[in-house]
Amino acid sequence: MNLRVPLLAMALACGLHGGQALATSALQPAEARAAGQVLLDALKRQDSQAVFDRLAPDLQKLTTVERVRQRLQKQGPILSSRITDVSTGVDDSTVEAVLRGPVGNRPLVLVLDGRGRVLGWELDQKDTPIKQIATAFITAISEGRVLDARSLLYRDLQAEISPQDLLNRWKDLEKYTGSFQRLRGTVVASEGGPQQLVLVTTQFQKVTDNLFVIFDPEGHIIGVDFPEDPARPGAPLP
Repeated sequence: MNLRVPLLAMALACGLHGGQALATSALQPAEARAAGQVLLDALKRQDSQAVFDRLAPDLQKLTTVERVRQRLQKQGPILSSRITDVSTGVDDSTVEAVLRGPVGNRPLVLVLDGRGRVLGWELDQKDTPIKQIATAFITAISEGRVLDARSLLYRDLQAEISPQDLLNRWKDLEKYTGSFQRLRGTVVASEGGPQQLVLVTTQFQKVTDNLFVIFDPEGHIIGVDFPEDPARPGAPLP
């Protein structure tokens, strides 16, 4: 299938770079572990204010304490948690953890800045149907819940696009489609392979079109393809 101009693109490859050690502004592993534990404790308490306070400023601008509270309630109780791994990069740190809830364990990955604030997170989606995830993504971004939408992206893709960028690109789409009206349905076009594809039929004020949501095998979004502006054929959205 030939996809149209991709709004978000993820190259599924990475390289290892040698050479001299780089100066780093990231936390030390012990500091990252401590910062991650503070957030995990806040999640377990369902303390929305404490969770909000741990978000990086760019994330705080696009959410509220009330939205955090609603998200915590929707996700349900956390009975316990444990950190399984901590790694430090040049300017951020990655904390991997496992959350235990009433129905089992779910892996969680946190990306922290040099002050221990959350830049992004990725919650395991492998037991959730991709059709449901695609619907949740489009619904969240159409309602302005950018952090909820962004958390469904593969974490390397989150590093490539800020919450504000994601919101701006949706607004750019609505400039020529008109405002979002409703979702009309979803179709799984490809499932079970290295790349999975869901078509979300979306009704806007001026047009109804399919938004393509592309997944990795684990159920994380690795790409989103929005329709092109007919007035600018072949031109990618800015």
